[in-house]
Amino acid sequence: MRRLFLILVLTNLGFAAWSNWYAVPQQRASVVTDVPTQGITLVSELEPAAREALETLVLPAPDQLAAPASNDVAAEPLPAQRCVSIGPFQELAQASAAQATLRAAGFTPRQRLVEGDVWVGYWVHLPNIATREEAGQILSRLRENRLPDAYIVPGGEDSQTVSLGVFSEISRAGAVREQVRRLGYDATVADRSRRATLYWLDVSTGPDNAIDLELLQTPGRINRLEQRPCAPTEP
Repeated sequence: MRRLFLILVLTNLGFAAWSNWYAVPQQRASVVTDVPTQGITLVSELEPAAREALETLVLPAPDQLAAPASNDVAAEPLPAQRCVSIGPFQELAQASAAQATLRAAGFTPRQRLVEGDVWVGYWVHLPNIATREEAGQILSRLRENRLPDAYIVPGGEDSQTVSLGVFSEISRAGAVREQVRRLGYDATVADRSRRATLYWLDVSTGPDNAIDLELLQTPGRINRLEQRPCAPTEP
């Protein structure tokens, strides 16, 4: 009996020792009741240095808050335009036909009228004939040699001139001049023009665009067309 008692006592002592030395103590759950909270501080309650620093803050402008610009490549600038005048046209029908051709090609021509010299053709003539009698003798000989269109130009005082014709083609003018030369006369070929009301077409085009003037010629007619910078407009 005493032995059993000693065994029980030793067993209790051993369990107590194991509980104190080896067992992990179980933590007790606790509820925090006194957690400190952060209060709201007014600007007027700040220290002078902190308040001064706060007043120096600058908010960004509204346009600075916009989304950043995209990185797209900027569009290339449009090529500079220039204005050219095409003409002269001697008749309204010719100018209107050329205007329609330009519109069909994508242009927007503007028609205007000017007074100027219009080229008529190549004039073949015999100038500087001393007297009227000599001019008459030359005229008779020319007509006898198949030049029936020759005539004496009226109005000559100091000298006389015999006209042999006005030709639109230089080849025809050269043939008549050679025919007269074989008769012993030295004919002159010059441009012939007259005063008239002319039609011009003003066209806006690119700096490198060239307009084919041959496409604006009237069928069956030969006009000396040219293109030049437009006349400056009056303010």
